[in-house]
Amino acid sequence: MGTILWTQEGRSRPISHAYGIKRVSSVRGTHLAVYAGDGWRSRFWDGVNLGATLPGHAPGDLAPTKKDYLRWFGMMKAMHVDVVRVYTILPPRFYEALAQFDSGRKDPLWLIQGVWTPEKRLIGKDRKGTDAYAPEITHSFREEIKNAVRVVHGDADLPPRPGHASGRYRTDVSEYLLGWMVGTEWYPYAVKVTDAAHPHLTPYSGRYFRATKNATPFESWLASMLETLANTEMHYGWQHPVAITNWLTTDPLHHPDEAFPQEDMVSVDPTHIKPTSRWKAGYYAAFHVYPYYPDFMRYERKYQRYVTPDGRRDPYAGYLNELRHYVKGMPLVVAEFGVPSSRGMAHRGPLGRNQGYHTEKEQGEIDKSMLEDIRQQGYDGALVFSWQDEWFKYTWNTRALDIPANRRSKWLNPLTNEQNFGVINEAAGKAGAQIYLDGKTSDWKNHAEKTKSYPGFTLSVTHDPAYVYLLLKKKHGEWDLSRHPVTIGFGNQPGGSEKADVAPGLRFPGGIQTLLQLRGGKDSRMMIDSAYDYFTWYYGSRQHAIPEVRDGGNARAGRFLLWKLALSYPLTLPQSGRKIPFEAFDVGRMTPGITDPDNPGYDSLADWYAKGAVIEVRIPWMMLGYTDPSRLMVWENFYQAGKVRTTRSTGLRIYPATEPGKKISPLRYTWSPWNQPPYHERKKQSYYILQKAFETNKTLLPIPPPQHGS
Repeated sequence: MGTILWTQEGRSRPISHAYGIKRVSSVRGTHLAVYAGDGWRSRFWDGVNLGATLPGHAPGDLAPTKKDYLRWFGMMKAMHVDVVRVYTILPPRFYEALAQFDSGRKDPLWLIQGVWTPEKRLIGKDRKGTDAYAPEITHSFREEIKNAVRVVHGDADLPPRPGHASGRYRTDVSEYLLGWMVGTEWYPYAVKVTDAAHPHLTPYSGRYFRATKNATPFESWLASMLETLANTEMHYGWQHPVAITNWLTTDPLHHPDEAFPQEDMVSVDPTHIKPTSRWKAGYYAAFHVYPYYPDFMRYERKYQRYVTPDGRRDPYAGYLNELRHYVKGMPLVVAEFGVPSSRGMAHRGPLGRNQGYHTEKEQGEIDKSMLEDIRQQGYDGALVFSWQDEWFKYTWNTRALDIPANRRSKWLNPLTNEQNFGVINEAAGKAGAQIYLDGKTSDWKNHAEKTKSYPGFTLSVTHDPAYVYLLLKKKHGEWDLSRHPVTIGFGNQPGGSEKADVAPGLRFPGGIQTLLQLRGGKDSRMMIDSAYDYFTWYYGSRQHAIPEVRDGGNARAGRFLLWKLALSYPLTLPQSGRKIPFEAFDVGRMTPGITDPDNPGYDSLADWYAKGAVIEVRIPWMMLGYTDPSRLMVWENFYQAGKVRTTRSTGLRIYPATEPGKKISPLRYTWSPWNQPPYHERKKQSYYILQKAFETNKTLLPIPPPQHGS
């Protein structure tokens, strides 16, 4: 049975009133469905994960305005997005914007409301994990759950708290809620500590949710948290489907070829929690599933051998198939998937689905292929990560140099993959005032660049919050880098080397720390003095994972190395005994291309472009030794400091050379510190690729049979 419930501002949606409970969404059979007035309708749910902030702001600042949300919602629906997921309680303006946008729509933008855990407390100061039953953790999580429910129902007054949304919530968006997603990616040591602390715990049994007899103490704790949510929602007479957030590290599957014990140490099994007959809206499972992490996604033989129904070998689909068959009889959603369009990389994945170094087009094509895998394996939905780029994020192989953490959002680091997952590019620089590598120089007129004349050419320099830009313009003739390469040295502090082993005959008075060689084609590269090279200092001299550089700490020796990022330590696979060597990415390889998004030849990863008398170059700040360009901070000689130690730079000394045997006079370039970085918003190529995929991706498909041995 069903009727129409009228709400504020005349908004209405058909709402089921069966069993005296209001529902607009529910688990029907084994699928997530919404009520249409004359019955329940299921579909494959295409969605996006929405971040909480904007460039220049920490996530707790909750910077987007109501205008931002309304614009984004329109862009999402134009992309054929069905549902937007948020991770935590957002400010009142988010819910006001959603209600305004969805009012009167036959097919609204549905919401999945997340509830954030007391994550730092669960991890613990020593990172050894904390018992989830600790009173301060349990109380904090319960209060967060209650507040989330009250917020969605427009019945909350949240006081100001650092890092949390606050305000007066009076907009009820319960009629647009597809479901709840409770929790974050569970810290395995917290799960282990919790389970060990309560070995004889009786499984939780509540009015609406219970833990099964084989549930672990941590799973029982989660069941009690869902009970808190259910009781709070029933205060309003409503029910919506509920899920526990999960990820591969704490999945219920066994991965015998996972090299790191913590990645297969414990399980959080969604099938060990059940709704009772009183919870009519049902319960579903949600997992974050990326193709490149943990390492078993690359090396587990059963996944490597998996063949999709259309005849492709696909390890990602192999994992999805096994998880889908384990989680039987309930809806299953991939709550996060995707790859970043970053200049840097942090991990390799099968089929080239790496954690970084993808063009925007490659990002879209890979995301589309994973979306097709998810749908083909009989899942109920997939939420791409993420809607917008997030400048505050960090990743493991740049974090030590991406400092201080509280200023990370002030500049964009293209080498940090986590900052570049969005289908919406939060691009550095003001709209209409970007410099594009395209051989044209008219865009340079919009910048207060510095120019210096050299024999045969001029050098101009400028910057934005992501890059330093160089323009070399010949006074006569054209550039021919294959015959006459260009070398450019960069000094960011006193010291460094006045010579470079890779550039014999050149002198850099005052010293340099980094060096660019433009040779044409694929032979151009960004290099760094060994004394300032974190890669060989940390992984060689400190970790002994790679060979040490002889006399590496002598900055004046002029030993220059290709810029590299670590990808993985040496591994030994437990099941096969196979040894995997240390892996690194040659991030210093500089590739030519055009960076104007409106040009048919657009390449979002391009570093330089030469045409006629013009060479244009862009270099990420970190490749020039900056830990925080917004405060002109650089790292010092690692061997002398014995750690990552920063000092203030007075700017850059830039030494361009086109022929050996010359003493080069530097162009000195400096800039003013900044707090609020200029940026602009644009749709990446991946947006349009996923737009087409989402448009034709709504039909639910049956689950393929498991393959032998998978």
